[in-house]
Amino acid sequence: MARRAAPFEENYFKNWVMASGRDGVRFANVHVAGDRATGTLLDVVEEIQAQYGPDATKGWAFDHCDMVDPKDFSRLARLKITVSCYVLHSISNSALIAEAYGEEVANTYPSPIKSMLDAGVKVVLESDANTYIWEDIEVAVTRKDRTGKVWAPQERVDRATALKAYTSWAAEYALKPEKLGTIENGKLADLVVLDRDYMPVPADDISELRPEITIFDGKIIFVNKDYAAANNLRPDGALVSVYEDLIERRQPQRRF
Repeated sequence: MARRAAPFEENYFKNWVMASGRDGVRFANVHVAGDRATGTLLDVVEEIQAQYGPDATKGWAFDHCDMVDPKDFSRLARLKITVSCYVLHSISNSALIAEAYGEEVANTYPSPIKSMLDAGVKVVLESDANTYIWEDIEVAVTRKDRTGKVWAPQERVDRATALKAYTSWAAEYALKPEKLGTIENGKLADLVVLDRDYMPVPADDISELRPEITIFDGKIIFVNKDYAAANNLRPDGALVSVYEDLIERRQPQRRF
């Protein structure tokens, strides 16, 4: 005989988050993808800090920032919560957001990177699918969806900011700024040599940047085949190919 499920008597999710703050467990790499989710978690963070002090949530981060209410910008800054944004996903879904919630919301809430930075929020950029990272960066700079429509143009960031959000600032998110994020003595030698200069290339062409050489842990692991031929460069153990061939080897991309 079918019966109704027993009602929840406690908010288990809140209890888990509160216990994380109490016990010094970092809250990060967790989906926080709606404006209500962001606001609700900020309420919990405020409660944690009131009980256990500001250091109880030190280094905490909310991921994706698909929808963030402008009224929460100041709270994110005050509570020192890092926000990781997948702007390509947000912009790809903006037309659907506009259909569901209206143009004003679609041009305000999804990945509001510039406004959060201006409010003092630490923002980093992420990629959550098998997309080319330069496509993500291009969208952060242009705010264009795949049809060329611009969403929330006031949230555009310059290309230097976008690059920092993917490198040095992201290294802080990963709690490894002493090893990652910048080219310095003592850090991991993970580098890429591009076919063009990132800074002056037209914004709409950023996604077309391609690697000539990829260095991982100080060793060349990839060389573009044309670059290898022109420079007689074939390091031992390196893959000599082109980016498009590498994509073919991967699983089918999830497109939004």
